[in-house]
Amino acid sequence: MINLSDVKITRQRRRSMALYILPGGAVEARVPKLMPKFFINEFIKKNSDWIEKKLKTTGKITKRKYQHGETFLFLGKEYLLDVGNYSKIEIKDDKLLFPIGMLFRAKKELENWYIKQAKEVIGDQVNSYAKEMNTSFNALSFSDTSSKWGSCTHDNRLQFNWRLIMAPFLVLRYVVIHELVHTTEKNHSRKFWTKVANFNPSYKEQIKWLKRNGDSLTV
Repeated sequence: MINLSDVKITRQRRRSMALYILPGGAVEARVPKLMPKFFINEFIKKNSDWIEKKLKTTGKITKRKYQHGETFLFLGKEYLLDVGNYSKIEIKDDKLLFPIGMLFRAKKELENWYIKQAKEVIGDQVNSYAKEMNTSFNALSFSDTSSKWGSCTHDNRLQFNWRLIMAPFLVLRYVVIHELVHTTEKNHSRKFWTKVANFNPSYKEQIKWLKRNGDSLTV
């Protein structure tokens, strides 16, 4: 049984409660701001089996060794790490080529490479969909926040988790559309979800994918 004191409670402007397994195995409950603690505890207890199952699954994700033959995700596809005499990190066929001279700082170099790809791909999608949706934003930044895949501030500053570049393209695109809709709809009302569906009819499938696989997007 999950220990209630081990669950991080995050109060937000939302209508429902939701549970998340964060990178590293931490458990977070995101709840409406005024939700009584009693109901939060009951919600956690009711979903304790789900939490235990997810924690076991998370535990199966082995620690990276950055060795030849390990698999890494890029836009939803697995690539084999190929360490060799290469001049730069790049994808070729079904391999992620990695310079042997960078192995001593492999994690940092791979993160920098993923961040660069995220800025290019997500940036292109944001600009493209902003035009298609006839909206605008004031800034675009990238982070590694464990609790959010994307966010939009009151003054339309967009932020995305660069790890989205590891997810399937449709999932990445959904998060982009979701945050761009927030530039005009500042809550998750029925009108908000209708607008999301107008540009991404299958958005519920992408939400499910993130809930099931989000903790696997690691370097």
